[in-house]
Amino acid sequence: MAKTAISRAAVGNEVTLAHASESFQLRCQARNLSPLTCDWYKRRLKRFWRFLEAQGVTLGREITPHLIRLYLDKMRAENLSSGLIARDYGAFKCFFRFLTQERLIPQNPIQLVEKPRMEQKLVRPLSMEQVRLLLAKANQKRFFGQRVWTMAVLILDTGLRRAEVIGLKKDDIDFNKGVLRVMGKGGKEREVPFGATSKQALWNYLMRRGELPGQELLFVNQFGDKICPRWMNKAIRMLGERAGIKGLRVSPHALRHTFATQYILNGGDAFSLQQILGHSTLEMVKVYVGLANRDVALLHRRFSPMDRMGLVPGAKRRVLVR
Repeated sequence: MAKTAISRAAVGNEVTLAHASESFQLRCQARNLSPLTCDWYKRRLKRFWRFLEAQGVTLGREITPHLIRLYLDKMRAENLSSGLIARDYGAFKCFFRFLTQERLIPQNPIQLVEKPRMEQKLVRPLSMEQVRLLLAKANQKRFFGQRVWTMAVLILDTGLRRAEVIGLKKDDIDFNKGVLRVMGKGGKEREVPFGATSKQALWNYLMRRGELPGQELLFVNQFGDKICPRWMNKAIRMLGERAGIKGLRVSPHALRHTFATQYILNGGDAFSLQQILGHSTLEMVKVYVGLANRDVALLHRRFSPMDRMGLVPGAKRRVLVR
């Protein structure tokens, strides 16, 4: 019935916003996108619909490039991040391309809307000294403390995303091979290696967790259910506060950045890092390479053999070079 209603509403290019949204959601489900991705599109389009309805717009063909620019400007006026604005633009681009291909609207309005410029902010990873302080603040005498400590160690050793950690199952761990089977973005499965420290941490956690009939997930809350993403954010942030870490946001994502930067600093290559992190392109990996190069320059200034020698035989009197 829904498909019939949509096709009838689209006659004469009179498709309504509600029908356009419903049709796009069916497309997302037909492509087997994850429920999280479908919900992501739905939330972004719902905010846009509220804005359009306030402007008196109810039909798909009434959406113009000017209205799209007005909405993007409204987001900027609300001090939303350039990254969020760019992601909304990407969602609209996908949505309007679909409507145009399905001939639900006469033309694609976003083709004339310039892509918003995205600010390039430096990733702020933790230093290894901050990592030591952070991990030392987890009270492993309690199950709560051991669970968050194990999560933190795992991310710092593998670079897993928050959702990937939460979604791990016991059977995803291959202790013999030292790899995790991870379901990443877009339903793409990959194998991620882990080291001896993570192996011991996972084994100790599993021994304490015990068997929970009917529960396959690795990390569970006090009721034996799935971990809440907000709880994980809060738990990692609290460790950072106890460690006295200031000047950067301590979060699961910051730990992922820390892993990536340290991986490059320790001699890892960009291509293997891309595979481990589950990135489809090298663009994000280039950021970590740049951070690692910057850290190498700082270390050189501290440990330069010639500078630490003091008076160098044959050197002329030192002068200030600007």
